[in-house]
Amino acid sequence: MGEKMIYFKRLTKEATVIAKKYEGHAGFDCFSCEDYELDPLERHSFALGFAVEIPHGTVLLVCEKSGMAQKDGIMTIGNVIDATYRGECHVILVNLSNNVVYIKKYQKIAQMLLIMCATKKDIVQIVSKLSETERGDGGFGSTGQF
Repeated sequence: MGEKMIYFKRLTKEATVIAKKYEGHAGFDCFSCEDYELDPLERHSFALGFAVEIPHGTVLLVCEKSGMAQKDGIMTIGNVIDATYRGECHVILVNLSNNVVYIKKYQKIAQMLLIMCATKKDIVQIVSKLSETERGDGGFGSTGQF
C-alpha cells in the first residue's frame, strides 16, 4: 500500500509545519504557537495555527511526547482529528506534575499519528455470542508479568 498524503494549510504565521525528524518515525511533531505557563493539574488547548486534510479511512491521533511525559508529567487528552474535520488543529495538554511547566513558542509539544481506521457508519452488529480466544475475558493483569 502506498503512502497517504496529509495536506497542510497554514492559518497563522506562527504555525510550524508538522514534521518528522527522521525517516521511519511514526509521529509528526507538533509545535506550540504561544508561550504558556501550565500550572499543576491545569489543562490548556494549544491552537496549532493550521488545518489539515487527511485521507478518508484514516484518523490523526494526537499523542504526548515521551520526554515531556517522563520529565514534566505532561500528557495529551481528547485528541482525535477525523478525516472530515477542516478546522484548526489543537493539542490539549494537561500538567500532571506538582510544578509549573513552561511551554515556549515553537517548542515540540505533541506528535500526530496517521492511523488507518474503520469509518463506515453501519459497522456494528449485535450478536448473542462472540468468538472464543485463548485470553477470553481475562482483563487487567491477566496476561501476567515478565
